[in-house]
Amino acid sequence: MGKADFMYRDYIFDLYGTLVDIRTDEERAVLWKKTARYYALQGAQYSPAEIKKRYGELVAEKERQLAGRMKAPCRDVEIKLEDVFARLFREKGVKPSKRQVFDACLFFRNESLCYIRLFPGAKKLLQRLKEAGKGVYLLSNAQRIFTEPEMRMLGIYDLFDGILYSSDCGVKKPSPLFFDRLFEKFGLEKQNAVMIGNDCEADVGGAHAYGLASMYVHTNQSTPLRGALPADCKRLASIGEAFGIAD
Repeated sequence: MGKADFMYRDYIFDLYGTLVDIRTDEERAVLWKKTARYYALQGAQYSPAEIKKRYGELVAEKERQLAGRMKAPCRDVEIKLEDVFARLFREKGVKPSKRQVFDACLFFRNESLCYIRLFPGAKKLLQRLKEAGKGVYLLSNAQRIFTEPEMRMLGIYDLFDGILYSSDCGVKKPSPLFFDRLFEKFGLEKQNAVMIGNDCEADVGGAHAYGLASMYVHTNQSTPLRGALPADCKRLASIGEAFGIAD
């Protein structure tokens, strides 16, 4: 990491597609077959097609309700998926414990995962920033109930000084409300911070609209760039190489 890379006091990271290489598939028939069986074993009888359909309906319904309460577009809101998994139990006459809901969420997530791994250099980058005395934060469009266990498994959870998941806030990037909650909670200042992410709209666009500098890394999970990056955005070759870090 060169001297120029120490110009910021606080580094705010996106997670999936930036630090973590992940692929999930919620369309696989076997996922819904196993999920239906999982629920049936606890007294909530569903067919695979029924539970898939009801899951989608409940997600859409809760997003509409939250968007209405917040007076925001659906694209800016984030529900808590554990509420959906709990509702799936209750609609079949089962009153689940918190542990049952947690386990159902993790079961579903594990079965939907095709792979999950850190991008080369990601962990070393976080470690080096910490060693340099920098503030390291996470601002992620993610479900805490899925993401926190995954971060612990990958060994990066404790490398952050502060973490904000969209599911806890009800909003997600690129909404300025999400950025604002991070800055208010941890006392950050825009002129001393930078957003690092792989999404030109959510990460770079959201940061730019909030008046925050950014760094963009194009990964296998990035959407194609449409037009030029903002002037306050630096393009990185990769999350590790840009800072001179080998995996």
